[in-house]
Amino acid sequence: MVVFLLVLATNMMDSNHFRIVQSNLTTIYEDRLLAKDYLYKISRQIQVKRELIQRSDIEQWSDLNTALNDSIQILNDRFASTQLTENEALVFESLKRNIRSLREYELKLQRNDPLNTELTTSGSERYFTAVYDDLDALFKIQLEESDKVISNANRAIDTSNLISRIEIGVLIAIGLLIQLLVFMRPLK
Repeated sequence: MVVFLLVLATNMMDSNHFRIVQSNLTTIYEDRLLAKDYLYKISRQIQVKRELIQRSDIEQWSDLNTALNDSIQILNDRFASTQLTENEALVFESLKRNIRSLREYELKLQRNDPLNTELTTSGSERYFTAVYDDLDALFKIQLEESDKVISNANRAIDTSNLISRIEIGVLIAIGLLIQLLVFMRPLK
């Protein structure tokens, strides 16, 4: 009976630990790796905008800007659908504000037909810098949170391994005790 209860208890604990590990693996993929991919793609879209503005290629820029903005908005929405930490949500709100400011600046540029190269290059740089600072902060948060999730999963695995070793030790001790009881029967 003791062996049965021991095996049942450890199986229940192992099941809980496996649920924790499974949840953590899902979190790493959905809320960290995919989120980092979204951030990378936003970064690439912002880089394309920056290059077009720096080249002062108004025709190509006007054609692509709407598509780039739509793409960035879709990526923002996907990123927002991931599980965000409190700090991550704050930085993400800052990123959205900075992207809106960049769009407002772009609208001013579009209304001004004769593009002044100095104005567009130097004026836009502060908007791009703010966006990149937020993206860098979000990348850093992704790494930190991934590390926390992996540490949590490793703790669950280590606990499960420890319990398994204790279970084996207890089973060996029970087996030895039964052997002693069988061989040490009182002589009549």
